[in-house]
Amino acid sequence: MLLLAGCSAEVQIDEDTATVQGFGKVYIPQANYRPLSATVTLTADEFLLKYNAFYGGMKKAGHRISLSFVTDETLVDEYNEKYGTDYLSLPVGSYEMPNLTGAIESGQNSTPIFNVILKPKGYLEPFKPYLLPITVEAEGAPVNEALQTVYFEVIASFGPGEVPREKILSLGADQRNLLIPFVDGKLIVRDGDGALQLYATDDAGAFGNPVQIGAGWQIFNQIFYFEPDRVVGIATDVIQYQVDGNGGFGSSRTIGWGWNIFEKIFPYKHFLIGVRPDGLTTAYPYNEQGDLDGANIRDIASDWNRYEQLFAYGSSLLGIEADGTLWQIPMSETNMPQQRVQLGSGWDMYQSVVASGNDLLAIDESGDLWRYKFDVKGFWPLKAE
Repeated sequence: MLLLAGCSAEVQIDEDTATVQGFGKVYIPQANYRPLSATVTLTADEFLLKYNAFYGGMKKAGHRISLSFVTDETLVDEYNEKYGTDYLSLPVGSYEMPNLTGAIESGQNSTPIFNVILKPKGYLEPFKPYLLPITVEAEGAPVNEALQTVYFEVIASFGPGEVPREKILSLGADQRNLLIPFVDGKLIVRDGDGALQLYATDDAGAFGNPVQIGAGWQIFNQIFYFEPDRVVGIATDVIQYQVDGNGGFGSSRTIGWGWNIFEKIFPYKHFLIGVRPDGLTTAYPYNEQGDLDGANIRDIASDWNRYEQLFAYGSSLLGIEADGTLWQIPMSETNMPQQRVQLGSGWDMYQSVVASGNDLLAIDESGDLWRYKFDVKGFWPLKAE
């Protein structure tokens, strides 16, 4: 209880209540955030995690408080069980803690900043989530148990220019090629003559010889597959084609008109999303019967002309800017965009990038098609610094 008896009055503290609230106790301030995320690269560089301890309350320590900092792998298992996560413990050798002990000196209310030195190369695997708990223990003062342990989440990515990729197809340097991800890992490519070529994968994920499934598709500016059984072609009008899993086409019909107002159009879940040249972006509900619901359209962004490419990836969108910066745009349960997160750099080295299942496929100016085993938990810097 704080009693204020005028502007110049002395502040009195109820010591019993203050102790319950954390006054007079040792704690780690970073423990307010669970966990603290640290993204590192699998290089020879060292990375630092910072932490310290405080003495809670309005008074400074009246005597020296000796501290120790410990890690306990059983806390990782407890954390996973409590929050339904799948963290791994940081391997022995992947980190050092030069300051296993410390002190809050008399007349002070905190320790200096201490470092954990991470050495990820040779120890960590890319994109796997690791957890490092650090717990403070004190002599001569109680510890605030609610803020006793800080959890560091560590996720390692490849170093700049070291991101692995696999060449899966050579299409030649015809820049009119259009990539259309299809069912079961298959890929439809519209070639320079407007023919649709269907590529299937073998058990190893390699593409074989194509089968032509259509011709005359050069009339469309954009073509994409929409689950579960439609191919949509867009020029000025939106034309929908029924299609089976082998690329066999059935009936077609026009479901939209005047779509040349959009610079980019792409599917996301049960929506077609159009981006105007000025960046205004509109989502059109697209139902299972293949009809656009014009009565329930809504604008979802005003500046998406910043992206050269946009496409769906799970419950997010991925956007690539002109300078090659790759962004994740998480979508809410109501299918509205949330705060974007940078996931990579250097993606301007490709003419086009599409999502195929969990992978990203990217075609370069030579017509070579590359596969990335993608994961949004990591960072993807394609070019060396």
